[in-house]
Amino acid sequence: MSEKINSNVDKTLSVLEAVAQNAKGLSLADLVKSVGIPKTTAFRILEILSAREYVTWNKENERYYIGIKALEIGISGLIGQDIVDVSIPYLQELSTTVGETSFLAVYNNGDVVYLYKAEGTSSIQTTARLGSRRPAYCTALGKVILANLPIEETDRVFEKKLGKFTEKTVIDRIRLYEEFAHIRTDGYSIDDEGVEYGLYCLAVPIYNYTGGVIAAISVSGPIKRLNENKEKVIEELRNVGGVISKRLGYVKAMKMKY
Repeated sequence: MSEKINSNVDKTLSVLEAVAQNAKGLSLADLVKSVGIPKTTAFRILEILSAREYVTWNKENERYYIGIKALEIGISGLIGQDIVDVSIPYLQELSTTVGETSFLAVYNNGDVVYLYKAEGTSSIQTTARLGSRRPAYCTALGKVILANLPIEETDRVFEKKLGKFTEKTVIDRIRLYEEFAHIRTDGYSIDDEGVEYGLYCLAVPIYNYTGGVIAAISVSGPIKRLNENKEKVIEELRNVGGVISKRLGYVKAMKMKY
């Protein structure tokens, strides 16, 4: 009996997942082909899911779509997730893999606020502390977030005087806008001694279920050491950023365009 129940549950979830993964809807024939179950079984499952509003049936194009009840449950679970709790194990693994210090930060009124720090085998000297703030325009974490926010927010930040922390801090608005365009194309940002001498940082954005950027993660270290492993660090950052975003409900096709 238990094996039969397990089999029925597995088939039901497979049908629900197949429908959810096809935004343009799925016909009964396509669903049967995709899931690999008999047509009569698939139809019975769909009837139950439709009655419970987990899927909907469109008579005009004869396709099934994900229903409001499935969306309600998914969003309820996502809203309850804490980004720090979700990110901690992945940042710890990231720091272990690349041997450098990683950070998690969020954006707040022109600044980035540091929420978590994971140290690698090679420590660095930095003034960044948990709970501390830094201007977003000159940090890798801040730039990768600002580059993905609406232009109105970037304009608002740039209305204020931009201060220099080192000789390499970029405060020219045109150069920053150009850099943000490259960040959106490349998917990552760089801080080359823009805040602290000797410190080099790489960062990628974190998306949530709305498709918006809500945070960023970075890897920081000495210029020479990080440049020698730059490609590996970027690859690992992208992988970890993608996993965390997915855990927060991000679907790549939903990414916002500005």
